[in-house]
Amino acid sequence: MILESAVLFAFGAVLLGSLLLHVKIIFALLVGLCLFVGYALFRRYAPGRVLSMCWQGIKATRGLLLLFILIGALTAFWRAGGTVPVVVCYASDLIHPQSFILATFLLNAALSLLTGSALGTAATVGVVCATMAQAMDISPVWAGGAILAGSYFGNRLSPISTMSLLTASITGTDIYDNIRNMVKTTWFPLLLSCAVYLAFGFLGMDWPEKEPLDIRGIFSQEFTLSPWGVLPALLMIVLSALRVRSSRVLLGSTVCALAVALLVEQRSVLSLAESLVYGYRSPVPELGKMIDGGGLLSMLNVFLIVTIAGCFGGISKGTPLLSPLKKCIQILERNTNSFVATLAASAVVACVCCNQTLTIILTDQLTASGNSPRERRALDLYDSAVTVIALVPWSVATTIVLVAAQAPASSVFCACFLYLLPLCRLVTSLRRK
Repeated sequence: MILESAVLFAFGAVLLGSLLLHVKIIFALLVGLCLFVGYALFRRYAPGRVLSMCWQGIKATRGLLLLFILIGALTAFWRAGGTVPVVVCYASDLIHPQSFILATFLLNAALSLLTGSALGTAATVGVVCATMAQAMDISPVWAGGAILAGSYFGNRLSPISTMSLLTASITGTDIYDNIRNMVKTTWFPLLLSCAVYLAFGFLGMDWPEKEPLDIRGIFSQEFTLSPWGVLPALLMIVLSALRVRSSRVLLGSTVCALAVALLVEQRSVLSLAESLVYGYRSPVPELGKMIDGGGLLSMLNVFLIVTIAGCFGGISKGTPLLSPLKKCIQILERNTNSFVATLAASAVVACVCCNQTLTIILTDQLTASGNSPRERRALDLYDSAVTVIALVPWSVATTIVLVAAQAPASSVFCACFLYLLPLCRLVTSLRRK
């Protein structure tokens, strides 16, 4: 028990140190992996068994590999095909700078609710909003926070979200009953988040008095700005509305964007191949600051984090590493209530496992010994584990969204809804204690 506590404490210290010293999180995770492997070996698990644990954990995340490839291709071809420039030009005529952060949050929340996919939302609407923020000289930290919060809004509340369905499955509850319960805990944090984003737009930004940026003129140097550029975005919305699987939605939109890039924007096959691997690169320096990005290599860091996170999950599941946590959670629940215990468990598990699916499953296992009704346990998970994971800067859930939107890790501090939701629920649960 002491050894397990020491390993978890050491891992937390390494992560905190990397954040304070601005060291890349991938190095902290590698140190953590060494700690976990060393712990398993010290507990007399055979090296082959430890490797098997790691492999089982990685296998659990293999479905993300295809999504990484599709998102890398999509973000490159949406740029090369003119989809991002066209949508940005249309939207810039409608969205006022002061309301931009609020609009970004609501647009991403709406699409994630429709598609049930945080990753698909960030790779499409998130990219568009990030590009607009760059063009309008709006803080990338706040823009990234609004994209992150909006992307995971529907990941929790959508009836077709895999995470929402997973939570309903492991708790033995009905998804639509869960959604009705979630609405009761969602409306107030949602209004608070909107108020914060609107207040920041009007009070938190020092808007210089200067001529508005000619976004259409800048993009027209490189793109035709043809209405055909909107087609990949429309196709994605239609396929999502038809409940097509997320991977197929991304693939269809990617192929459509590739066709538009070839036929409308007259891109060469060679240039598109380069964009696929390295990301789109504009020959116009002024435009490159706004539009460059995407590509398979942009997903490399996320792939490494997912691989390491899979190893963490495998070792955590195959060893008693989390046993001290379970005992502490039981004591905490006896002295407080089920939600406080679930929130604490999900926070620790999210930091250790870095994987949304595993965080939900392990949090349920750590708290399932309580006497809460199934519906209450499901709501506790929705308001904690499903959400909290996106606030961990080194988690897969956070990294892949911020990479797709080219936003800094500090954007988690501006993802208002993601921490206002559990905070409001925490205050309410303690008041009822």
